[in-house]
Amino acid sequence: MAQVSIPAVAFIGKQNSGKTTLLEKLIVALSSQGIRVATIKHHSHAGFEFDIEGKDSWRHRQAGSIHTVIAAPDQMASVRRLKRELSVQEIIDTLTFDSTVVGDIPQIILVEGYRFSGLPTIELFRSANPKDAKRDLETESNELRAVVTDIARVATQAQAQGLPVFTFDAPDPLARFLIKTFIEREERDLM
Repeated sequence: MAQVSIPAVAFIGKQNSGKTTLLEKLIVALSSQGIRVATIKHHSHAGFEFDIEGKDSWRHRQAGSIHTVIAAPDQMASVRRLKRELSVQEIIDTLTFDSTVVGDIPQIILVEGYRFSGLPTIELFRSANPKDAKRDLETESNELRAVVTDIARVATQAQAQGLPVFTFDAPDPLARFLIKTFIEREERDLM
C-alpha cells in the first residue's frame, strides 16, 4: 500500500482559547461539504484513559499489554505505551489509511495543539480568555497561515503581516480557506 500524503494543519492557542469548540465547528463545516477529516488532539499531561476502568481492554493494559486495540464492527481504538512523547509528525507518519479497510482516506488532518510542530498553523486569540488579553501574535516556530480572533489589536497585527483573519462564530469562511489552501493545492500537486 502506497503512503498517502495528507495535509495537516495545527490550531494553537492558550488554554481556553476555543480550540476544541472551533475544531468541532470546522469538522461539521468541512464534512457538510464532503471533505473527509481526521483529527489529532495533543494532551499535554501524561496519562489518559480511553476506556472504562474494569473493562477488558483496561484490564489488558493494567496487566502489561504495551499495545491494546479495541475493535468493533464500526470503529477501532488503539493505545500504545511510549518511551517518550512523539512529535506530531511521528504520529502522522504512524497513521495508516487504507480505503479498502476504513472506507475513505481523509483529505485533511486537523491538529489541536502542538505549538512547536512546524506544521502550517492557525493561531487563536479570544477576548474572553485572560491569557490572551495582552498576548501578541507569535509563530513559535510554526508556519503561521491565519488567525482566528475577536481582538481588534491582534486582527490588525495579522492583517499587517498579510495573514487572513477569521472569527469564532463563522466557521464556513475558515473551512473554505482550508479547502482552497490545503486540500485543493494538494490535489493539484498530485496531478
